[in-house]
Amino acid sequence: MEDLKRNKNESTQTNMNSRFHSSGLAKLSAVLVLTVIAARAIAASPFQTGDILYTDSFGAVFRLNAATGERTTLASGGKLARPYGIALEANGDVLVSDTGAQAIIRIKPPTGSQTVVAAGARLGVPYGIAVDAKGNILVANGESILRLNPVAGQPVVVSAGGRFGGSSGHPLAVAVAENGDLIVASAGSPSEILRVNPRNGVQALLSQGPYLKNPQAIAVSSNDVYVTDVATADGNFGVGIVIHLDLSTGIQTLVSSGGNLVGPVGIAIDQNGQLVIGDPYTINPDSRDLYDGGIIRINPVGGGQTLIARGQENYVNPRGIAVFRAIGSVKRSQ
Repeated sequence: MEDLKRNKNESTQTNMNSRFHSSGLAKLSAVLVLTVIAARAIAASPFQTGDILYTDSFGAVFRLNAATGERTTLASGGKLARPYGIALEANGDVLVSDTGAQAIIRIKPPTGSQTVVAAGARLGVPYGIAVDAKGNILVANGESILRLNPVAGQPVVVSAGGRFGGSSGHPLAVAVAENGDLIVASAGSPSEILRVNPRNGVQALLSQGPYLKNPQAIAVSSNDVYVTDVATADGNFGVGIVIHLDLSTGIQTLVSSGGNLVGPVGIAIDQNGQLVIGDPYTINPDSRDLYDGGIIRINPVGGGQTLIARGQENYVNPRGIAVFRAIGSVKRSQ
């Protein structure tokens, strides 16, 4: 259990505000290494509408039945070192950004086979990931927004400089709006939500302050933008929040705070318009580790929270979230 606590504390560095400074990112790139371990047994049922897929930074990807809370391992070990973001391709394949392997990994259900789509210096340390209507893969790597061809995997810079990188903000999450614009959560001083033109990379400020302190992940549906954040001014976990932004005006509204939200990371919108959150720090008072993590459903109207599942066994660090809808539909939030 002490090992779990130590790993949990170490993962805090990749989740909280200190990592977003340029020096922190450089250190992170230097110390994150790929740990190759034997792949565990893989079992996964075909996805059903409403199934929740999530990453755990201890090296696994899970499928969760939203109705029953039953968890099934989609993939673990193998090429997975510290999986972070997650997105679904139109054919049902799962894409994972892995900050430990510094790679984008494709997982094929139901076998769980893993293939590296992209890796290397040009990719950097990938955090948020999304898929656009053409099947292109978008990646936020803390310094820029990249586009990857889903077959060749070669990274192309969509947007860099300006409000990104250096002493400016660090883009950590990306989602695709209905018109194809990229909506980016950037952590910095101040933290911002930006609209990026996918053709020329032009950045436009959508919103900054008052609730934005340390944005982690972003989801978009129609004119609604939802962001996970940590409410404390110093960016340390303790009180997590979910923020709503109007995509037209940038006006912020607090959706939900506290309760099961301690240091929320991943967010997605399910088929009923409910929000699904991955929080590696959700407290379990009955656990010696205390922070077992949780998958939380939030009603965007009223902010009511429902704990769907807790972390289990060695996997207590849920992060990226995706929700399966139907084969042929591209999931644009994450």
